Amino acid sequence: MHIIITGTRGIPARYGGFETFAQELSRRLVAAGHEVGVCVPSSHPDKSNVWEGIRRLRHPWPPGAAGVLWYDLRCLVDAYRRRPDVILNCGYGNALFLRPHHRVPVVTLTDGLEWRRAGWSWPARRWLQAMERLAVRRSRQLVSDHPAIAQHFRDTYGIDTPVIPYGAEIPGPLPPPENLAGMPEILKGRTTPGKYFLTVARFVPENHLTLILEAFRRAGLTEPLVVVGSPRDRYGRRLVLRYGTAGNILFAGAIYDKPLLDSLRQHARGYLHGHSAGGTNPALLEAMAAGNLIAAHDNPFNRYILPEGNAFFDSAGSLKRLLETWQNYEDHRELLKKEALRRLREEYDWQKITSRYLELFGSLRS
Repeated sequence: MHIIITGTRGIPARYGGFETFAQELSRRLVAAGHEVGVCVPSSHPDKSNVWEGIRRLRHPWPPGAAGVLWYDLRCLVDAYRRRPDVILNCGYGNALFLRPHHRVPVVTLTDGLEWRRAGWSWPARRWLQAMERLAVRRSRQLVSDHPAIAQHFRDTYGIDTPVIPYGAEIPGPLPPPENLAGMPEILKGRTTPGKYFLTVARFVPENHLTLILEAFRRAGLTEPLVVVGSPRDRYGRRLVLRYGTAGNILFAGAIYDKPLLDSLRQHARGYLHGHSAGGTNPALLEAMAAGNLIAAHDNPFNRYILPEGNAFFDSAGSLKRLLETWQNYEDHRELLKKEALRRLREEYDWQKITSRYLELFGSLRS
């Protein structure tokens, strides 16, 4: 089968959930003998034409807001031209360019409720709402990555969408991050195993980094909080300026080296997860796979994914109180780790997810 994936910022993954999804699914599709192409911006630092057997279909991404639309248009025009068996389109922001009557079926992975994200302006939200409606009409099949997202499409449009989540690999034991190459200078000598907290997130309002940073600063812990992510815009730079002078908050920047990132997770005392915009978040799954003791923002998306007994917060005050009594929470670490790994194997196994996509793709060809 020939599959092209559009709607991402390319592989190897260097941005967010769609990119991790495209990377991990593509690797397994290729391993199963299928031909896969993934659209990639020309500006991506990896310039190879093929990565781990996956064709990288490079397209220009001009600067400015219109650049995103131009990139999406070029990706879809090229994908249709190549006439694959199916196009897997990540997100619906490009639904304007879908061709509902074309012989090539498009499967749209809806992700979260994009127009509810706090960082969007009013016009952008209205645009995304319109694109959501178009995606419903123009896609051959919609896929939700979380039951709550499927419920939204059922309530709003009266359609049933299959629920196929993202997955996570359970890594083997890794040495402390200090012993691995690529360690950011700011972290050297500061990540003693079991004596630091960690959060991995994009710097966007719906990930509640302000809440997490404020709670951590107010809790007055001696252990540092390591923040992994790139402050690309004004919002991110403002957080770094505001909290970067706190002695126990370390901004490590973006880290794409998976063994190093897995090691940081494995050796952390706790993982703080603030994502709230919806869907199954890969960063949360990877924290579960690493055996982290997790405190997550209290919303239906995180509640569904995490096993019973995990800690949740909904304000800086509630997280501050949780951090101050973290030792009590640690008494349940091994039980929570065991339950998290069981849940990952049952529902978030990449091989099972790949099989479900192949079954869906096959049904569209018959």
